[in-house]
Amino acid sequence: MSQNEQAKNEEKVNFSDKLSQFLVKFRFLFLGIILALLVAVALVLVISSTSTKKVEKGLTEIDSITYELSEARSVLKDAELTAKESALFDRAKTVADANTKGVVAVRAKMLMAEIAFAKADYSNACQYWLDAVNADSKAYTAGICYYQCGVCSEEMGDLDSAVKYLQTAADTENFVAAPRALFNIGRIEETRGKMDKAAEAYKKLAEAFPNDGWTSLAKTRLLNLEINGKL
Repeated sequence: MSQNEQAKNEEKVNFSDKLSQFLVKFRFLFLGIILALLVAVALVLVISSTSTKKVEKGLTEIDSITYELSEARSVLKDAELTAKESALFDRAKTVADANTKGVVAVRAKMLMAEIAFAKADYSNACQYWLDAVNADSKAYTAGICYYQCGVCSEEMGDLDSAVKYLQTAADTENFVAAPRALFNIGRIEETRGKMDKAAEAYKKLAEAFPNDGWTSLAKTRLLNLEINGKL
């Protein structure tokens, strides 16, 4: 064996010895790190499992409330129905209070809004729908909530807010009722004498959704405005 080869072998042995000594010396530190990582992973799994169960529990309760509400409206009347709706509202609120974000919060707030709307409590209904948007602004329900706020605002006579919410709904991505929202903007603008704004909404509807049923109505309204010299 050459001197170079012998030197290399000795170097490998020395390195191996030093590595072994290092590992032995700090074995408890490494063991602690490994245990900490295992605990962290276990904790993440527990939290994930707990979160999933919480969502499932919340959705089950919301489904139950929705079913009971439908049943109550089919068999109860007047004071009995009012009392039942109030009780179901309180249950939905309990779910909402326990879930401030995510799908459970969205559905709970929308259910609260629907119950309030049925009682003609339009101000609170709108607020609950906005709360549902805040719970998950990217959910497909955002457009629905904005649209309903537009309906509530019109019911309260606040036409500026009605137009604002309807426009926001129409601009919301993947909102399937966007044509209807645009048509309603035109209709509202007509009712308050802003014919140019009404025509603008109708034309926007026709350009964005040329084959939609609401577009046919919008074109009819445009023609009517022109014939009557309102444009």
